[in-house]
Amino acid sequence: MKFGKVEEQSLGYSLIKAFPIAVHNYIFYRKIYTSGLENIPEEGAVIFAPNHQNALMDALILISVKNWHFAGQFLRRFLFFCKILPIFRIRDGKESLKQNNVIFQKAVDVLKKRRYLVIYPEASHKGIHRLRPLKKGITRIAFMAEEATNYTLGVKIVPVGINYQDYYDFRTDAMINFGKPINVEDYSALYKENPQKANHELVEAVKKELSTLIIDIQDTENYDCFETAREILSPYIIRKNGKLINNFKNQILAGKEVVKIMDEIKQDDTEAFNELTSLLKQYRDGLEKLNLKDWIIRKKYKIWGILFRSLILIVTFPINLFGFVNNFIPYHLPFLVTMVVKDRNFHTSVRFVLYLILFPIFYVLIFYYLCKFTDSWFLRILYIISVPLTGIFSHRYYAYVKKVAAMWKMFLNKQKTAYLRLKVLRDKILDIFIKKKR
Repeated sequence: MKFGKVEEQSLGYSLIKAFPIAVHNYIFYRKIYTSGLENIPEEGAVIFAPNHQNALMDALILISVKNWHFAGQFLRRFLFFCKILPIFRIRDGKESLKQNNVIFQKAVDVLKKRRYLVIYPEASHKGIHRLRPLKKGITRIAFMAEEATNYTLGVKIVPVGINYQDYYDFRTDAMINFGKPINVEDYSALYKENPQKANHELVEAVKKELSTLIIDIQDTENYDCFETAREILSPYIIRKNGKLINNFKNQILAGKEVVKIMDEIKQDDTEAFNELTSLLKQYRDGLEKLNLKDWIIRKKYKIWGILFRSLILIVTFPINLFGFVNNFIPYHLPFLVTMVVKDRNFHTSVRFVLYLILFPIFYVLIFYYLCKFTDSWFLRILYIISVPLTGIFSHRYYAYVKKVAAMWKMFLNKQKTAYLRLKVLRDKILDIFIKKKR
């Protein structure tokens, strides 16, 4: 496979990426938070090392922050044009593995040009809040680049934590944390003496820093309990800290604290941890059985508040209907396509790519036929602007309908035993957590 000069700037790449990045940043995601931008070196050979949870979306979210080059594990020639190089694995065939040397050399060329390079050290993606074992390809490339320049390049590795509010839903939040740069030069002397040990220690340094930038649940046996604890306790931590706003960025910070405290309880008090996980399992099972979310148990809604929200839904229903009808085909068609994609973590990426294609085509067709029915440019422009805006409104309307329905469900059944039991379980969980937190 020929890779050309992937290390060079490309006008075509710069022009083509503008549209998907605009859609990614301002339409597909509601808001993207960033942290640690001051840790990005302004110049030099820099390798960014992100966690990998959400297939192509992990690449897009990085491109949305800055213009850099990629070495990753995606599609072949098309993504090469997009500055993404594929790393071959044993499942791709033994013959394919030989091409990794070419890939690694191209990555070195990028660094020698003192451009940004992104490598996913987990080497595969999975939608879980856990840092998986890191591969040594990232350190191998770093040391290769240093060797090629007689250890004068000054390669730095910047761990990057990518966090998603929801791996699959539209109009949710995401966050990127940039960690402190790790100087490869600090490991060069060791590498000259013992390359294997140097690779191992550098990987461990990247792993340690990267773990602090994400929600990292390492307890695989009790993973669901940790997630439930995070769902219950993060709002409590934010609420108790009067300076924090309840946004996704602070939810990540609170979630990391919950995981830390859970790990400490597990280590220091086995009995309390076993009791806590038992309560969390019962609570999670109870929520799933009644098809409820934790927020509806946490909050108390009065009848007048529910009636007011219901009235809002009735009044705004025509706007929702307009947006739903006019965006139905381009929005829902990708869901049919993803039904044949086995790896669910690719669903969001596939839908995003299809949205980039379908929505512009659909809107052009609408405008074309609209021009045949009216000569008024005011009506044409008003209609074409209103279609995407009401489409987004319709999506949020559907989420609000589910929320109000949950309020009615809770209000009408709040005295039933199963619902009361959930409140008792939640209070017990919170009580144990508060005592241990002190």
